[in-house]
Amino acid sequence: MSVEMTEKDGKKRVGRVRVRSATLILLAVVLLAPTTLAPRLRAVNPDSFPCDSSKTVLLIQDDPPRFPASNHDPNGADVNELMVQNLPFCVISSNQLGSRNLAQFSEIIIASTQNQAFYDNLFPGGSIDPSISDWVQHGGVLSANLADCAAGGSWSSTSCSSDSSSSYTFLGGVTHVVFFSNDNNITTQSHPIITGQFGGTDGGQVADDSCLQDLDCWQYASHGYFTNLPAETTMILTDSNGPVFIEYHYGDGLVIATTTSIEWRYDYFQQNYQNLKLLANEIGYQVFKAQCQENDGDGEFEGNHGHGHFHHDLDDCEDGNPRKVSSKDRGDGKDFESTSIQSAQLDKITRTVTIIGLGTSGGLPVSFTYIAIEPGLTTPGWVSFAFSDGFTNAGPITTGSVVLHGW
Repeated sequence: MSVEMTEKDGKKRVGRVRVRSATLILLAVVLLAPTTLAPRLRAVNPDSFPCDSSKTVLLIQDDPPRFPASNHDPNGADVNELMVQNLPFCVISSNQLGSRNLAQFSEIIIASTQNQAFYDNLFPGGSIDPSISDWVQHGGVLSANLADCAAGGSWSSTSCSSDSSSSYTFLGGVTHVVFFSNDNNITTQSHPIITGQFGGTDGGQVADDSCLQDLDCWQYASHGYFTNLPAETTMILTDSNGPVFIEYHYGDGLVIATTTSIEWRYDYFQQNYQNLKLLANEIGYQVFKAQCQENDGDGEFEGNHGHGHFHHDLDDCEDGNPRKVSSKDRGDGKDFESTSIQSAQLDKITRTVTIIGLGTSGGLPVSFTYIAIEPGLTTPGWVSFAFSDGFTNAGPITTGSVVLHGW
């Protein structure tokens, strides 16, 4: 295959002959050493990664994406990186999706380059499975690795020939056009998937400088580009036609989607060329977004023991402010200020936060339990205080707000 490098970021153009030679050498190595490309293995039974109540990350995968590397977990790149980042994950196959309650998960990852049965199960009737759609709408964070046309499957009923348009629709009506590109470009340099600030030991800064480094070549760097994007979509990477790595909100949730060969380069058959950054950065960023959402409240409430004020701030990972709970007037004329937070639990289904800790009220030390419920479309918010000095107060919010989701 002939690949020509272009000038980027003011760097000197790399000659056509030099890149052609490098590519031909790599292709020759593949042809001379076919045993390095082991047959694609069926994934270990999902029971090897069971979905007990402790798991918060779900991987949907029928087969390892592309060829598992001999120095990585045989179940593929996603499993390997989830283990490296020590995340509480489990695995299901696509035919288990209809019987799985997704409520326990804060994150879902969809593996790329799967068989046709996988995409038929994922897109019943040509649209993304409604259980995934509902889960994201209610605050889930989805990483969808959607490169297709590499293992006999496509999220389309059309052929995998280049420039064929998608007939299946992803979340928010997103579609794609099959296009095999070896040249991806950084669109949003400051995005954490590019800076790598959450990528852990395998992550790092992604650069666009030469073949078989972070982005380009890879036979192919991306398998298509996204079309019909929702408003305010962030484009992270593009090819010559359109975006190949995007992020957008869907309901209360977040979608991170790519058509890049993100797992293929991670498990590249020659270990000297394996590139772990993009997948590690994607998974690390997903974890950050799932764990670090809005968790604030401030206002007044009409309690059963007096009209009171409430304030809490728990999203220090988002805004850098110290975690605290306070009240200018608990309802009995006394103020309150927390000195330490001992535990904080968020129920994403009921949109309820429960905070337990220590503080001072009227100048005296107390322990406390604070509960706040985010308002719904037809229901008001609600707060409750209980103090070790015996005073309690609970009731609906009259002014102000409680926000327990989003970014």
